Amino acid sequence: MTRAAVTSAPYFTDFVEGRRGEILDAALVVFREKGYEGGTMRDVARRLGVTEPALYRHYAGKEALYADLLGLAGDQVVATAGAKMAEVRPETLRESLLGLVAWGPARRGAKPGGMMGMMLASAPHNEVLIEAFREHLAKPMVSGIRDFIPRIDGFFGITRSPAGLDRAVRVFASLFVGYFTTSKTLAMPSDDQGIVDAILLLMGWNGPARI
Repeated sequence: MTRAAVTSAPYFTDFVEGRRGEILDAALVVFREKGYEGGTMRDVARRLGVTEPALYRHYAGKEALYADLLGLAGDQVVATAGAKMAEVRPETLRESLLGLVAWGPARRGAKPGGMMGMMLASAPHNEVLIEAFREHLAKPMVSGIRDFIPRIDGFFGITRSPAGLDRAVRVFASLFVGYFTTSKTLAMPSDDQGIVDAILLLMGWNGPARI
């Protein structure tokens, strides 16, 4: 079986070797088309060109397959986001933040963004998926932002209390992640300049902080 038989634009097989990557790419196509509730192991097997029992040799069921899909995608998004945040320079903060927003994990239909949309749609309805979402995306992303903010604060001579840092993390995460999710779900046009202006204003990175 070639990659093209799974999907014309692989995602997981770019960084997950072997049959596991092929199964995850097939599942990604199925769950995008039908959602978590509508997609079945039979659909994934058909997409792969194998029997359903053959698929069960790799995963106990749909929940286990989807949890693996969420976990790996979350890890990939967090790793890329961490590298992008490390590139943000306080000396050229506005331009750096514009670059970060332009990359955005849910921007313009990028596959990681599609994965994030699937996570948000499916996780609230299933405790196993909620835990996968928290462990592989939410907690690591918050941890990365918690390290990122003091680095920028230090350049501007800003000192926050522990509670103040908690608020700042919440605000930054809400603005950054919320920008992409609302643009996608509400079909609103992009406004990179506006969201960066809001981040700078609320964080106090161009004047007194508003939080």
